[in-house]
Amino acid sequence: MAKTDDRPVDVGLAALKGKDEPTLVEWWKTRFGMIAAIPQDIARVGALTPQLRELSRIADEAERRKLTRARMIAFTQIPAEQQRLVSEARKKAFTIDPVVLEKDQKMVEELIPTLDANVRAAYPAPGGPRT
Repeated sequence: MAKTDDRPVDVGLAALKGKDEPTLVEWWKTRFGMIAAIPQDIARVGALTPQLRELSRIADEAERRKLTRARMIAFTQIPAEQQRLVSEARKKAFTIDPVVLEKDQKMVEELIPTLDANVRAAYPAPGGPRT
């Protein structure tokens, strides 16, 4: 029988379980800054995808929603150029792991109505372009 590896794909993200929203937002802002600083497009995709995979592995739906919500808020608080680079990486990640990205997109669309208007404005209408 094959052994299942249940270690986190992204240890940093896995360590955030149970933290409060301000802590999560700050962590995501830092992580987005690091991803945006990567000089190659494909490497940015490679840095972002494991985080989205780790989110998809969280069995506790409320915890996954909290982490995703914090990610969405943090995204609106980073500089426009970082937003552009992270958004492009996420779009390209759909070709790498479409199942994970579709699951993430579904949650993003569910969470948009729960966010403040200024945060919602940064996201396209559900069914629109993926960011």
